[in-house]
Amino acid sequence: MKRILISIIFFSLQLYSQNRDTSVIFSEIMFYNSSSIPNGEFVELFNTSYSDTINLSGWKIKYYTSSPDLIVDAGSGTKLLPRQFAVIFEGDYSGGYTVSPNALILKISDNAFGTSGMANTTDRDVHLLNSSSDTIWSYTYSANNSAGYSDEKIILIGDNSISNWANSIVVNGTPGGYNSISQREFDIGIIKILTSPAFPVLNDTVEVGVWIKNFGIRDASNFFVAFKYDFGNDGNIDLIVNSSPINYLRSADSIFIRADSLIAGLEKETKVFAELNFPSDENKTNDTISLLIKPGLPPGTIVINEVMFDPRSGEPEWVELYNKSNSRINLKGWKISDVVTTPTQVTITNNDFYFEPETFVVLASNLLIRNFYDSIPSPILLVPIPTLNNDRDGVVIYDDRGLAIDSLFYFSDWGRSKHSIERINYNQPTNQKNNWIFSVADSGATPGYQNSVQNIQAAKPMSIVFNELMFEPLTGNSEYIEIFNPSNDTINLAGWKIIEGGGKSFTLSTKSFYLYPDNYFVIASDSSIFNLFPYLREAAFSNFIKIFNASDLSLSNSDDIVILKDIFGNTIDSVAFQSNWHNPEIDDKKGRSLERINPTLNSNDGRNWTTSVNQLGGTPLIQNSVFTKKLPSYSKIEISPNPFSPDNDGFEDFTIISYQLPQETSQIRIRIFDSVGRLVRTLVDNEPSGSSGSVIFNGLDDNKQALRIGIYIILLEAINQNKGVVEQIKKPVVVAKRLR
Repeated sequence: MKRILISIIFFSLQLYSQNRDTSVIFSEIMFYNSSSIPNGEFVELFNTSYSDTINLSGWKIKYYTSSPDLIVDAGSGTKLLPRQFAVIFEGDYSGGYTVSPNALILKISDNAFGTSGMANTTDRDVHLLNSSSDTIWSYTYSANNSAGYSDEKIILIGDNSISNWANSIVVNGTPGGYNSISQREFDIGIIKILTSPAFPVLNDTVEVGVWIKNFGIRDASNFFVAFKYDFGNDGNIDLIVNSSPINYLRSADSIFIRADSLIAGLEKETKVFAELNFPSDENKTNDTISLLIKPGLPPGTIVINEVMFDPRSGEPEWVELYNKSNSRINLKGWKISDVVTTPTQVTITNNDFYFEPETFVVLASNLLIRNFYDSIPSPILLVPIPTLNNDRDGVVIYDDRGLAIDSLFYFSDWGRSKHSIERINYNQPTNQKNNWIFSVADSGATPGYQNSVQNIQAAKPMSIVFNELMFEPLTGNSEYIEIFNPSNDTINLAGWKIIEGGGKSFTLSTKSFYLYPDNYFVIASDSSIFNLFPYLREAAFSNFIKIFNASDLSLSNSDDIVILKDIFGNTIDSVAFQSNWHNPEIDDKKGRSLERINPTLNSNDGRNWTTSVNQLGGTPLIQNSVFTKKLPSYSKIEISPNPFSPDNDGFEDFTIISYQLPQETSQIRIRIFDSVGRLVRTLVDNEPSGSSGSVIFNGLDDNKQALRIGIYIILLEAINQNKGVVEQIKKPVVVAKRLR
């Protein structure tokens, strides 16, 4: 019985010893050492136990088919402590590796693993034997490493399969320390420190927090973060605040931890340090992080004001900035970037440069920009601006913290070749298309100056109108189109276009040109217009006429359309004219223009157009020969002039019937009766109308014959069917003739 009990105890001790032995594993093998470290092959072991110390005396390394090599003391003993690495070198190793001071250094009893060292071109197996010569672990390495790169185990407590081993990612391996590719059992780290707001400005309240990730194999518990504040960034810690303890974080999970203390009213640079406190952490390299918090500027303080992306030959591309604030701003460390296709950031300046308030600065790659402009009063900073595409691209301005202070994305149709694009209003959004337009300056741009289109506004419909059309001139004479400003505003015609029915467009001016109230502007197909209308040669008219090629301006002799667009492409006026708008009383219309009777009435009402009665056939840049003034409607119906004389002499040939109605909308009919009550003309028949309107009467009957001299009655009838209201208004009109 006693003998049996002793046997059981001996067997149990053997089993316990073997279980303890298996806690020692292979963790790294250097079989192809660098030539700079002779005799540098090594085998690294790791004790995975948290409690047991293993004595490696009598243990062996067996390489391939060679006899085992005995592991011997190298001066620090043979006991491997819990969670300790051991590095086993060749017997004649004399140094060269950087080995962790916490590692146990051992050697083998001879000068080479196996017979003559480990092979570095053929896969071989390596075995770990305990003092009883039992094989504890085996590993077959893959000989695909470059010199100086070991095989490392990825998960130390994992198996020895090929998938759990890989080549070291650092030269000479990691003898005595955690492998370069290994995942620790306990490893939580700070991956990012953040503030809210991300880019604070002066006097902001700022919250600080960190993202923590569990990189380890095992779950982590009972840790916290210490936040340390250095107000003023003078090297002194002014405040330490510990976060609340975190009880649990699963492997591979992340958590965001906020500091319990806020920075109230940020006034100066503040450096914040975050330190992770986790006693079981096996990797301290990712436990600390810091962030310098600088009170910066809000976006839009400095704005992109002008961009030359399609310059003339020899001129560099350039960007103009404007400081909207009332403070000097240091541009040191600021950056500029393009957008398409691969954004490239470049530094504006590495030196102190103070951008004065409400001024400009030009960023250009070289000083050749000065050759293209009479003067550039603002500073020019030489910056290797990334190449800007002509079809579409962007410009982004970053402050020294990396915050985008302003950004612009433009397209080619925003501008025109060899002209910059200019910002219209500092306070409108940068990427709003109608806040940009091509420069109308004589030089094509305004670097260092207020933009030529500063605060330009879209024109109102009918603020400029078509006033005269010469679409069928006599042979050898010029077609022309006249526009007129009937408004009370002075209007800049820069960038305005007239588009005719065939799709051709004609730019009125490529630079600022102001058309004052009651002034005219003419475009003509050729200079023969000066022969037909000699007065146009006078200096007073020279700036108000523009000559194009005859082949370009080609209006149809029957029906056509002309459209007037402002610099933003808005349609300001359009006329779809017809040849039958001419006065039927005039037999030969060729060589006579179509003139507008009143510029404030409907552009597309044929009754508002008729044949010029000027002896020259037209009235370019002077008042139309058929112009008739519209008087305000002070009563329900007004007729002006009254009497009128429709004899085609250019004086009071038409009368305007203006009316006011008591309803918002009505269907109206206007008829003309002679003195005995016979209907002679229906001017308007069941047409919709607002509460007021005007109609032109040319003195002709329904057969387009001139009415006799006499008194006629105008009858206006209006009905609002929704309200059942019928309105009838009568008023006499006198048809007369001028005395000769």
